[in-house]
This record gives sequence, C-alpha cells and structure tokens, in this order.
Amino acid sequence: FMPGLMGKFVYVIPLVIIIALFVSLVESSLALPAHLASGLEKSTINHGRRQKILNASREIFGVFIIKLLRVRYLVVAVFVIVLAGSFFYAKNYMDFVLFPSSSADRFIVQIETPIGSSLKATSDIAKIAEKKIAQLNSSLLDSYVSRVGTFGQIGSGERENNAAIFVALTPVAKRKLTADQIIAKLKPQIQAIKGVKKATFVIKAGGPPVGRPIMFRVVGSDDRLRTKLADDLVAYLKTLRGTKDIDRDDKSGKDQIEIQPNFLALAQTGITVSDLAQNVRIAYDGETVTNVRYGDEDVDFRVIYPKSVRANIDKLNELPLPNKGNRITPLRHVASFTQGRGPATYFHFRGERGISVSGDIDKDQNTSLNVTRAVLKHFNVDRDYPGMQIIVDGESEETQQSIQDLIVISISAAVGIYFMLILLFNSVWQPISVMLAIPFGLIGVIIAFALHNEPLGFLAMTGVIGLAGVVVNDSLVLVNHLNELIKENKSVPMLELVALGSKNRLRAIVLTSVSTIVGLLPLAYGIGGSDPIMSPMALALGWGLLFATPLTLILIPCLYLIGYDIRNLFKRNKPV
Repeated sequence: FMPGLMGKFVYVIPLVIIIALFVSLVESSLALPAHLASGLEKSTINHGRRQKILNASREIFGVFIIKLLRVRYLVVAVFVIVLAGSFFYAKNYMDFVLFPSSSADRFIVQIETPIGSSLKATSDIAKIAEKKIAQLNSSLLDSYVSRVGTFGQIGSGERENNAAIFVALTPVAKRKLTADQIIAKLKPQIQAIKGVKKATFVIKAGGPPVGRPIMFRVVGSDDRLRTKLADDLVAYLKTLRGTKDIDRDDKSGKDQIEIQPNFLALAQTGITVSDLAQNVRIAYDGETVTNVRYGDEDVDFRVIYPKSVRANIDKLNELPLPNKGNRITPLRHVASFTQGRGPATYFHFRGERGISVSGDIDKDQNTSLNVTRAVLKHFNVDRDYPGMQIIVDGESEETQQSIQDLIVISISAAVGIYFMLILLFNSVWQPISVMLAIPFGLIGVIIAFALHNEPLGFLAMTGVIGLAGVVVNDSLVLVNHLNELIKENKSVPMLELVALGSKNRLRAIVLTSVSTIVGLLPLAYGIGGSDPIMSPMALALGWGLLFATPLTLILIPCLYLIGYDIRNLFKRNKPV
C-alpha cells in the first residue's frame, strides 16, 4: 500500500514474505503430516528425558502464571505503565532518521576550485585529493572514481571548477570506523589542499535517492528577495546544532557585462530593446548573412567583430545602433553597463526561478525533521519575503511522507488482521484482546534501539509491521486453545482453565519465537555477512520478539481473563 519511490524500494520485501508464507502453508498442510507420522513412531530414552525437562518447565510456569492471573489487573497496569514510559522515552529521546548514516558505505567528495579555474587545473587538484583518499587503510577503502567538470549528481550542471570523487568503503561489518568518522579524518586534509575553495562531503546512507538531509528550495520571481531569503536561510542553518556542509546551487559563473537599457533614451531615438539585443548578439556572437557555393561545398559568411575588438569594453560603448531612419546612435547613449560575476546556471522549480539550499547533519546531534521544523518556525515568509516560498525537499520531505505512509499502512494492516480474527473467533471482542499485544510489542523495539544507541528508521518501522504479524500469530495460538478448553470444560473454574491453556501452549510459543529470533539476529549483527539496509529491520523484529514472547505468555492470559470478568459483569447487570 506504500506509494511513490519508497513503495517501489520496499516492494520486494512483503512480496517475498507472502510467497514464502504461502509455500510454508502448502508444506505444512501436505508434507509436514507425513514427517510427523514417521517421527511419532520413534520413542527413545533421550526423548523421555527431554519430555521430563519440558514437563518440569510447564509446571513451574503454571505456578507462576496462576499467581499473576490472581493479580491480573495489577499486571496489566504494570504493562501499561512500561508501555507509556517507552513511548515517552521514544518521543523525547529517540530520533527518526529515514536511513541512518552509521551503516553507510559510500560518500562523495565534492571539490570546488576558484571561479575561472581551467578543467586541467581542477583535474590536477582532484588527483591530489585522490592521493589523500588512497592513503586510507585497505580495511576501510574499497574503491574510488573521479569526475571532473561536474559534481556528478542530477541537476548539478557542468562547471570547469567542479570535481567529484565517489568513494566506496568496505562493508560496515568489516571496518571499525563509520563513514562519518572516516570523513572527519579526511575533511581537514582535503580542505588544506592548495587551490581548493570548498570541499563538501555527501554521505550516501543507503536506500533510494531521497536527497540530502537538509534541502530547501527558495522559489520566487523577485531576484533580490529570492537571493536575500536564501542568504538568510543559509545564515540561520549554520547556527543550528549539528548542521554542516551547508551549500547552495546559485554558484557564480564567469565575469560578465550586464547591459541595462535606458528605455526613455531608446524611445527617443526610435530603437527597440529587440534591436539593441540583436546588434549586440551579431557583434559578439556573429550571424550568418549569406553563403557561397565553392564546388560541391556551401561556405557560410559570418559577420562578427574581430577578437581584438570584442575584448575591448570601450568598443562596446561605441557599438553603433541604427534606427528605422538609419540614424546611428552609440550604445552608451541608450544603455548603461554593470560588470560582475554572472550565474553559472539558472534553476527553475515548477516554472519559477529557484535556489536550492542543502547540507548535512551530524545525526548524533540533530535530525532532518528537527531542522525543518526549526526553519519553518523561524521564517515568516509571507510577511518578510512577499511572493517567496520555502519548499521542503530531500530527506526531510521523504521522512515526513514515509511517516504518514507508515501510519496508513499500520492502520490498514491492523484492520485486515482484525477482520481475519473476527472470522476465526466468530467474536467482535476477542480479536481486540489479541491485537492489544501489538502496541506492547513496541516495548522491545524501543528498548533494543535505545540499548544499541540507534535511531529508529524507515526499515526498522517496516520490521515493526512484520513484528505485529508475528505477535498476533503467537497470541492467536494461545487464545484459540483457550477457547477450545473452555468449550470442553465448562465446569472447571475459568482461572484454572486459562492457566492450563497457557501451560499447554508454552512450548509452541517459545519455540516459534526462539526459532525466529535465532534466524534474525545474525542478520541484525552481521554474523557471517552484513547487509546495512536489512539489519535495522532484523534488529527490530528480533528484539521485538524477544520481549514480545513473555508478553504473549503473561499479558494475553490476563487480558483474556479480564475480558471474561467484563462479560460476567454485563450479564449480572442485564435485566431479567
């Protein structure tokens, strides 16, 4: 159900899981009974010893669960307090980062040399930077490749004073330093290279291309206001905690002469702005006026000022402009001149001129969401910069959209699970007790990421959705068995039946959870190979299950019995 780029990125995960579960369903229905039949015929001494251990564990758990069921309201209250404390901690002390950079294995070094530098000069500086990068230990560096004349990213344009070095690191499980630590080591070395005007480091944190952590578009038609707002935005971003490598795309280009027409003088002399522009273009860019055929070849004749004249600004002042009456007026009489740096590239956003302001964040100190909220709160654009807009883009926009999409997905999953449980239990209320286990399962995820000092990310939250399904499965096994016991033993006290059912399902629930946890934790910790994209999901699912297993064995029986108490209360209050 997730739309857009993020939906395409994670599409294969649920697809593979659904196919695997479908195959598992077929296998458990057809092949598993045959395996069980052959296994039940064998009985060994070891099996007897194992059964004694299991029976002893069940009896110990039975005594324990009866004591908890007698104080079930206190148990549920404790779980609720722990859940509220976990949510409070997550809200105030944990960050949501779309793709944490701690597992990043690539970054880009963007080098900017002084304006006017030749392509060769920029290339020579890039070679020196390459040597600095090549000095990294072989356990850290995998490879690097350079591009000169561009920053190598979509929309960066081509400039002779730009170069980009794409650095690939070894897998995160095989090195002791993170990408941030490696950059902290390299940055002063590259910035100290003679001829480097600015060096910017862009970390590729994995996942789809969502843009830099800080990215704003300043959009508007007023050049002065747009530049002022961009200047103020850059200055404010530099004051925020954890921001770094703040950059903007309205780079200065080569020296230019701007001709500013005097419209009154043009009207008086009978010359139009179009006439002025055409004559300047012919003088300095030339125009083909005719062609002559020599043998089999047509030769164009182009009218243009000689190079020596084009290099002399005084000649521009005296450029003759004819009007309709063929009277000549020097250009200086109808226009003024301004010299300065011209823009290297013009950028537009939705049809209007725009400036992109971007940067990185030290994610140990701040997050893209916090920076975005601070910027939008600080600037009153409508009042102070009329006609301008600040449009949020990059990682922050994708983070906000992903959070919204995850909420929709979670609600969709919960509704789907609820209606499936209604069909199974033939009850509207029992599925609620089963699904109450889902939010409590988040306790384990929050504790796990807090202990590992990791921010919650998009893939971690995707793992939480998977965790909800597994928690419901465990709860389902228990509640379904309790329903069957109650149907068969209506004369036995309810507390004893719930305790008995919990004892009977102890082994199934523990083995289901343990087998899943054992399968997930190697992926979470990179044992035998690492995948920085999938490890947060495995960490959330594995640790969530570790905490959710006792939750299922303790909380669900208490909730089940409380539900029975409530039904009895309504029956007693029902009028005869």
